[in-house]
Amino acid sequence: MKMTFLPDGKLCEFEGSPTILEVAMANDVPLNHSCGGMGSCTTCLVHVKEKLSQLAPPNELENEHRQARGYKKFERLGCQTTAVDGLVVLINANTI
Repeated sequence: MKMTFLPDGKLCEFEGSPTILEVAMANDVPLNHSCGGMGSCTTCLVHVKEKLSQLAPPNELENEHRQARGYKKFERLGCQTTAVDGLVVLINANTI
């Protein structure tokens, strides 16, 4: 399976059901994760550009952050969201 990280357009292959953050780390994609992927810092926030409807719903931890911070539907935490084939995400979306 493959997913793409923007803005660089880096296409990354993966197997199984890794999180977006795990795919990024395995492919040297610079996706911030200050808390080490534990879901507490929200620095791995990404904007989903393609395949949003294919993602699993946000888990309880991600929903807590979504409500507290007012995230939009296309904003997901990379450490809490499982990658799917064909996924396209914009990283560092909170600074672009």
